[in-house]
Amino acid sequence: MKKYREFIGKYNESLHGACLSAGLLLLADSFWVLHWSPMLLSGGAVLFSLLFHYAVKKNAVLPAGFILLVLHLAIFIFIHLTGREFGILLPYIQIEAACLGASVLCVTAAGHLFMTLPILLAELACLIYYGIQGISLSKWSICLVFFCCLLFLAEAAGQKRGIKKQDIFFLAPLFFMCLLFICLLPVKNTPIRWETVRRAAGAVQEKANALLINLDHFFSGTSDTYSLSRSGYSSKGTLGGSLIQSDNPQISVTGTQTKSPLYLAGTIYDTYDGSSWTPEEPSGREKGKEYLEQYKSINESLSVSGLSDEEIRSLTHLCTMEIKFEGLKTKSLFHAPNTWKFQLPASLEAESRGGNILLPKAKGVGFSYSLQFLELNYNSEDFQRLLAVTSGSQRASARRSRIVKNCTALPDDLPRRVYDLAEELTMGCQTPLEELKAIRAYLAGYQYSTTADAPAEGQDFADSFLFDTKTGYCTSFATAMAVLGRYRGIPTRYVEGFATDRTCSEDKTEIHLSGSNAHAWAEAYLEPVGWVPFDSTPGYASGAGSAWEAESPDDSDTPIPTGPGSSGLVTGTEDHSTGSAGDSGTMEGIYTNLLQVLLKLLPIILLLAAVCLMAAAAVLFRKFMRHRAYASMGSYEKTLFLMDRLFLLGRLSGISFEEGETLLEYEEKAAGALDTPETALTEIFRMFREIRYGGQKASPETVSLLKTYIRSLETQYLQSCSRTKRLLYCLR
Repeated sequence: MKKYREFIGKYNESLHGACLSAGLLLLADSFWVLHWSPMLLSGGAVLFSLLFHYAVKKNAVLPAGFILLVLHLAIFIFIHLTGREFGILLPYIQIEAACLGASVLCVTAAGHLFMTLPILLAELACLIYYGIQGISLSKWSICLVFFCCLLFLAEAAGQKRGIKKQDIFFLAPLFFMCLLFICLLPVKNTPIRWETVRRAAGAVQEKANALLINLDHFFSGTSDTYSLSRSGYSSKGTLGGSLIQSDNPQISVTGTQTKSPLYLAGTIYDTYDGSSWTPEEPSGREKGKEYLEQYKSINESLSVSGLSDEEIRSLTHLCTMEIKFEGLKTKSLFHAPNTWKFQLPASLEAESRGGNILLPKAKGVGFSYSLQFLELNYNSEDFQRLLAVTSGSQRASARRSRIVKNCTALPDDLPRRVYDLAEELTMGCQTPLEELKAIRAYLAGYQYSTTADAPAEGQDFADSFLFDTKTGYCTSFATAMAVLGRYRGIPTRYVEGFATDRTCSEDKTEIHLSGSNAHAWAEAYLEPVGWVPFDSTPGYASGAGSAWEAESPDDSDTPIPTGPGSSGLVTGTEDHSTGSAGDSGTMEGIYTNLLQVLLKLLPIILLLAAVCLMAAAAVLFRKFMRHRAYASMGSYEKTLFLMDRLFLLGRLSGISFEEGETLLEYEEKAAGALDTPETALTEIFRMFREIRYGGQKASPETVSLLKTYIRSLETQYLQSCSRTKRLLYCLR
C-alpha cells in the first residue's frame, strides 16, 4: 500500500492525463474513421503522458524533445540505408503525433480542474452526438470517458473538503473496475433510437443552415432570382472563367419515376450581347402566363395531329413533383418543361415574366411547392409527326411573332466564321429539328473542362469557345448551342437551373440536388410544340438525345392529356448523377469543406452552449433568490447571514469552526489570519457577541460595517486562491 501511495503521489496527474488523452484520441478515431489501433492509441497516450510529466518535473522538456528527435532521425537513416520505403512509417508517425499532442494538452489540464472541465464536456457531448448520428464507438472509449468524469467529480468534491488529489486517486481502481464491469454486461441487439433527440438535432441543424443561407443571401449582393453564381459558377450573367461547384444540397425533388432526364429551369435568358445573357423583361401587353401558353400549344397540336390514343400515350407522360428548398434562397420557382400547374402554400401567388416564374418575395430553406408537367418523348417518330402539324390560330401566330423577335437577335459584331460554321453543320438538313440535332452532335465532341480560359477582352464568348479554346463547361455548350441555332433563324434561349442525366429507379424517391447538379442548357422554339430543351454538354447530350424505353402493358393506362384540367396524373421524379466534381483544392473548396465540418459539429457546439447557458441561468437564479431573501431580512438576520459567510471564508482559508468550539476559541485561532486592512477580526467578534449575548440590537450601521468587512475578506481570499477555487466560490 505504501508503494502504491508513493506511485500515485508521483504520477496521478500523468495517469489522469493519459486517460483523458486516450478517450479523446479514440473519439477522434471514430469521428474521422482513421482505423487506428485502440491499443496503440491507449498505449501511446500512457507512454507520452508519463514521459511529458517526468520531463516537466525534472525541467527537462527540451532535452527530452531533443532525444525524441535524434531517435527519429536514427530510424529514418536506418530505413534509408536498408532501402525500405519511408511510407511504412507514415501511419505510426501520425499516431505518434496525435498521442503526443493529446498527452501534452491533457496532462497539463489534469493539474487544473478549470482546464479539465471543457475537455470532459466536449467528450460527453461527442458521446451524445455519436449516439444520435449512429457513429460506431468502442465500449473502451465510453469506459475511459466516464472514468475521467468520475475522477473529476471526486476531485472537485475532495478539493472542496481539503482532501489531497493523490488521496482521491485511491478511488481510481474502484471506479475503473465498476465501469469495466458495466461495459462488459450484455446489451440488447436493438439500440436506443433517440428519435426525439434526432428530430431536435435535425431541426437545429436545419435552422442553422437556414440562418447561414439567409446571411449569405444578405451579404452576397446578388439579386433574388436564381443564377448559377449561387452554385459556384462565375459572377451572375458573365460567361467564362473557372468553375467551383459545391456538394451542399440545394433543393430536393420527390415524386414518381420519369421516363427521361429531368431539367428544372430556374432562370431563362433571352438576350445575348457577346459576353453575357440577360432575361427579357416583357412589356405590358406581352405579360401573361407563358408556361400555360406552352401547354395549350401542345394540347392543340395533339388534338389535330391525327395520332391514335395509343401513340399519344407513348409520346406523353403526365407527372407531378414536389420541390423543397434546402440550401438556397430565391424568388425563382424551378419548373420542368411543359409545366401547366403550380400548387403553392396559401396566400402565395406566382408571377410569370416571360419564361420565368417568380414569387413575390425570396423564399429560403424549408419552402416547398408542387408542380404538374407533361413529359414528351422528343426523340420518337411520333414527335416528328407532331412537328408537321400546322397551327393556324391567331393566338399561336402572335406568340410566335413575339418569340421570333426576342429570341433570334444576335450581336452585330459576331464574327462571320460562326455563321459559316452553322451553315456547314446544317448542310443537308431538311427541318429545324434536324439542324438542332446536328449542332448538338457536333458540340458534344468538344472537351468538357471546369478550368476553361475566359475569352480575350472584346472577343465574343461563343466565337472564343467554338474556334479557340474548344473546352468549357455547361455555360459554354449552352451558349454555343443557342447562338448557332439563332444563326439558322431558329428562336433559342439560354436556361439555368438543375439537371440530371438519369431517372430514378423507383417511385416516391427523394432526390437531393446539390451545386454539382446546377446546369445550363439551351431551349429551341419548334412550331407547333413550342419550347424544346437541347443539351449539348458531354455526358448530358447522350441522355437528352435518347428515346424512351418501350412501355410495358401496365403503362398503357396512362391518361391522354386534354388540358390543364386533366386528372389522373402520373407523378414523376428522378435520380441524379453528379455532373463534374468541383475543385476541392481551391480556397473556396477548402472553405466549403470547412463549413460542412462546422455544420456537422454544430449540434455538439450548440449542446455545449445550452449546457453552459443552463448552468449560468441556475447560478444567476440562485444568486437572485439569495439577494431577494437577504433584502427582506431584518438587521439581526442580516448579521447572522454575514457571520455565516465569515465562517465559510475561514473554512475555505483552512480555518474551520470545529464542532464544540466556542466563539472565543475560534477568535483566538483565526486572529490575524482573517484580519482585513480596514477591520480586525477581534472587532467583528466583539460586536457580534454584544448583539448575540449582550442584548444589543443590530443596527443598519453594524450590518454595513460587517458587509464591508466580508467584501474585503472575499477580495483577499480570491486574490490568494487558485483559479479553480475562485471559480467554485463564484458559483456558490
